[in-house]
Amino acid sequence: MKLWTLAEISSELAAAAPQISSTPDNNLVTLNDKSLCHLPYVFPFTDPSGSPFNSIGTYEGLAAIALAAQHLNTGDGSIVPEVAALAGNQCGVQFSVAAFDTALSESIAVDQIIQITDRNSQFVSGGADDGNNDVLLRPPCVILGAARSAVTMPTSIISGLRGFPQISPISTSPALDDKSQYKYFARTIPNDDGTSVPLIARLNGGTTSGGNDESKSSLWGVNFLAVMYVDDAYGNAFAQGIQVAAQEMAPGMQVQTYSISNNADDAQIERVIASMAESEFMYFFGILYPDAFVDKVMTAAVNAGIAGTGKHTWLFSDSVGSGIIGRNFTVGSPLERAYRGTGVLSARGGIPGIKAFDALVEGLRELGESEEDKEYLNSLLPKYNALGEVTNHADVTESDSYLMNPGLVAPFLYDAVISTGLAACNLKMNHNTTAGSFALNGGDHYNAIVNSTFEGSSGTILFDSETGTRNPKSALFSLVNFVDDPDASTSTVVQFKSQETDLFESGAWRSLKPFVFNSGNTIVPADLPETDVDRNYIPTGLRAVGLTLCGLIIILSIGFTVWTKKKEKKYVVRAAQPIFLYIITIGTLLMGCAIIPLSLDPGVVSIEGASRACVSIPWLLSCGFSMTFSALFTKTHRILTIMRNAAAFKRVKVTPLDVAKPMVFLLLINIITLAVWTAIDPVSSKTIVLETNRLGQATETENRCQSDHRGIFLAVLGITNIGALLVAFIEAYLARNIAVELSESAYIMKAIGIILLVCLMGIPVSIIASDNTEAFYFIVVAIIFVVCISILCLIFVPKIRASMKPRVKKHRGGLSTGGSEISPTSLNESESSGIKILSSPVAIAQLEEENRKLKNLVTGSGRRLSSVLNDPEADGGTRRPSHISNDSIAESDVVTEKEKRVTFGSPNSDDIEEMDAVDEEGVDIEEEGNADDEEIHTAVTGVDEEGGDIEEEGNADDEEIHTGVDGVEVEEEERVDEEENDKVDDQVQIGN
Repeated sequence: MKLWTLAEISSELAAAAPQISSTPDNNLVTLNDKSLCHLPYVFPFTDPSGSPFNSIGTYEGLAAIALAAQHLNTGDGSIVPEVAALAGNQCGVQFSVAAFDTALSESIAVDQIIQITDRNSQFVSGGADDGNNDVLLRPPCVILGAARSAVTMPTSIISGLRGFPQISPISTSPALDDKSQYKYFARTIPNDDGTSVPLIARLNGGTTSGGNDESKSSLWGVNFLAVMYVDDAYGNAFAQGIQVAAQEMAPGMQVQTYSISNNADDAQIERVIASMAESEFMYFFGILYPDAFVDKVMTAAVNAGIAGTGKHTWLFSDSVGSGIIGRNFTVGSPLERAYRGTGVLSARGGIPGIKAFDALVEGLRELGESEEDKEYLNSLLPKYNALGEVTNHADVTESDSYLMNPGLVAPFLYDAVISTGLAACNLKMNHNTTAGSFALNGGDHYNAIVNSTFEGSSGTILFDSETGTRNPKSALFSLVNFVDDPDASTSTVVQFKSQETDLFESGAWRSLKPFVFNSGNTIVPADLPETDVDRNYIPTGLRAVGLTLCGLIIILSIGFTVWTKKKEKKYVVRAAQPIFLYIITIGTLLMGCAIIPLSLDPGVVSIEGASRACVSIPWLLSCGFSMTFSALFTKTHRILTIMRNAAAFKRVKVTPLDVAKPMVFLLLINIITLAVWTAIDPVSSKTIVLETNRLGQATETENRCQSDHRGIFLAVLGITNIGALLVAFIEAYLARNIAVELSESAYIMKAIGIILLVCLMGIPVSIIASDNTEAFYFIVVAIIFVVCISILCLIFVPKIRASMKPRVKKHRGGLSTGGSEISPTSLNESESSGIKILSSPVAIAQLEEENRKLKNLVTGSGRRLSSVLNDPEADGGTRRPSHISNDSIAESDVVTEKEKRVTFGSPNSDDIEEMDAVDEEGVDIEEEGNADDEEIHTAVTGVDEEGGDIEEEGNADDEEIHTGVDGVEVEEEERVDEEENDKVDDQVQIGN
């Protein structure tokens, strides 16, 4: 027999009533020179109908109390090692047990507590409590109980007022933390606020691993919860605790509570259920009891369509559960549909694998296997129920499952007794004997209890010293799932079994196995019914238009690239420099390709794919724009560089490296900015909720490419590109009248102007339209299309047209008259690139000689022209100059000693206009003079062979000064077909 000390104490109490004594302010009883700590167990052994009540393990709880008292009496540390220090009666205090049935009634429990705590009388009997209070040992050391918070509250007020600590293993109302009312109340279970923490963590909280199991509890993500609770202290406190926990742990979670009396009739139940159905919530938590009332509630829920649908999920507090397991349900019945896939959240007294818990389970099984111990336990059971009838405890005690499982309250009661005993013994052993005999004061004992800590059967015992409530982080919680029991079910009848699916320990849930929902699978149901959502995806037709425009840009870009490659040796392409043409087509190709990711949204790709598309859009647009624009900018910049230096009579040589620098610099800024953006704050596709319904469900959404610092990076890219675009536009405007081959400067200015106009107008419009997906998409696509097409057409179409026209050969060579010829001064071919100022003696001598011959030629031509003017019949009367006066001819004869000759390539526009001053009849001479009679001759003329006319030979059209469309490179010699085999001379002689 394991409980032999308790049996001995009971025998002594029965035989030695006169030797029992007690003193005020001492909660120990003196029995035959022994200090006895008496532990009355006040708990429901029957329900109001008189039937045995063991749904929470009341009977196993009594056995756990007896086992703990035995361990304290003998110093057995097999479960709690600290108890071993009491071996050999080191404590000097013995522990005894008694049991009282509250029958789930507050009034009965209050009467019992009043009698138990009455110090004025003692009743000792050899039998158990017969309902007439003939087994009362006063005073109690600590009262164990009660079960329901509604019962514990009034009883703990009385016990506190009379100076007796009271410890409950299962009362969880937060109201019991109020020390002004419940002075000496403590509990080995967390309160409902603490129980609400794992509930909210299970429904809404994140995923956390725990223990030795590497599996993690999957996230349910519930944001809407309806709580139905019994309108009493327990139910009200629990419901309030859930709301508080939701506010602290999940501020966005909505919790609606619905109270009901457990005595409500069917009509009242239906009204409450109808209100819950109107909420449209899909998750429900029931704080309900007893089992018969729960059946009524669930039947009404099935009828209202909020249970048994496969879409709704019901969970319950630990007050529900025993009425579901092992019960026969007809297949397809309302209750079978309602209870399938439900669950119970409860505090656990321990789990297999915890050494202390396993030892407790083994100790209870040994008691159940010992007939002597079972007989002693039966002697402790109350004889009568609340109706005054003898209780048939055999329905529980003779069942095969009796003491085979610890039940709900046994671990908490075992730890309550151990904490009581260790606290009392510590006070007794630390008592100063010089201060007199030891007296166990209720206040001192309570303080010692709530300040104790040890590893108990239910985990680490750690109290809040101010409230007496167990710290929830030291407790275990489990979620039990009710599923079909295939071994007990048939084709017509179903039985449910419980399986533990999740465990909450150390503040985190750990998954043991998947939870099976009402639908029969483990897929987590939605917390609200589905609703139609307008997601504002790009319409198929509009997407088709955008991709068509994209295709057109790609085709033209590739087509012009191929044309450039094929015509690479043609004069018009060589003059335009193919490398710049390739850069332009590559840039427009990249910008056009940006329409493809712009057309992708979660309607056609995954959210990850849409995010990758968002990242690529700024890369394609920025790199394509900077490449295209920098090519145009470079061509314009080179023209102005040449012309400005030519006007200043300076020599400058613009190399490919010089013109590549601004292009590389601009592209590098864009690439660095985009790389930093992508690295630290990548753009991703995010769903923006535009409208919601009353439940906060989205009814209209749209997907946008967003990042936290998008504005900063867009500003850097915008300032860089648009700022440079403004500078290029100014330079293009200044170069608009420079007469270069095919008038390309004017086309470049038009292209840059279009880009600038589109950017300045289109970007603000796109920002304004950003809230409208369709408008924003169309505007951005239109901007890209207009920019790309305008650049391609303005740059390539004139070249294609020019390449289709035959070139006209023009007179080359020097000035001639009457068989004599003056050849233009030329430089070696190796020195013909760029603008050069002649300063060598040989070049100066050549210029002086040519100046002398030019002076004689112009003087002779002037005399002949004068005779023609004086004699209308001269020269056959066939020609007469109409635009040259005698004064202008005479003026051309003035040559001073200060004459200087300068030759340079690529004249400016004014010089070119002077060189083209000969009219269609070929007789005009335009001369430029200055105040110092220094004449700059920009048109060197000669007399034609037929009639003495003066034909102007310039180097704009007649001499074909090729500046390579942008006025930079002078082609000395074109090695093309025989028809285009002309030498280009970039020298213009200017006489001063």
